[in-house]
Amino acid sequence: MIVSCHALRAPSLRALWLGLCFWLGLTGVSQAAASGEPALIREAAQSHWIAEGHGDRVIYVIFDPNCPYCHLVYVDSQAYLKHYQFRWVPVAILTPTSPGKAAAMLEAHDRNAALKENEDHFVRAHGKLGGLKPLARMTAETRRELAENKALLTKTGIEVVPTIVFLNKHGKAKVIKGAPAKADFPTLLNEVAKSSSKSPHAK
Repeated sequence: MIVSCHALRAPSLRALWLGLCFWLGLTGVSQAAASGEPALIREAAQSHWIAEGHGDRVIYVIFDPNCPYCHLVYVDSQAYLKHYQFRWVPVAILTPTSPGKAAAMLEAHDRNAALKENEDHFVRAHGKLGGLKPLARMTAETRRELAENKALLTKTGIEVVPTIVFLNKHGKAKVIKGAPAKADFPTLLNEVAKSSSKSPHAK
């Protein structure tokens, strides 16, 4: 089931989302993953991500290049790169240009520069969205990497972007669906545990 990036910041959509979570037996907009919580973190570490930041607390953000609420998480993350490492896991589920833009990131010589270009030139008007030029063709390896990232998203539950995954201070995997409000971002980050996997390099 694919759910596009609904803003938890919009009251009407937040109410709709909470109702959906209740129906599915979830608790609010954020919930612990199922019994294989440490495994989920290990699988996230093995996904195909682009790292920003050099802190010893790692946060995985599964995002679509054309998702405006993923873009809000990106904007909010920039103030915390000194103490946190954000690992951006691209998927392609929202629009016809999403696969080409996700592929352009994964195949870029400088993945960080490609991510930055997409987000720095993000335009919500007229459906342009992510600012990166999509690739017309992707390699078989990139297609496999995107499929593996999509499989990770599926394992977190409902296929919503953004989906945020991290190890919390109780040693459990925490999964947050949707974009937290800017005011809630510091509270979220305070839950993140130190990680033994803190390489700043993109996979």
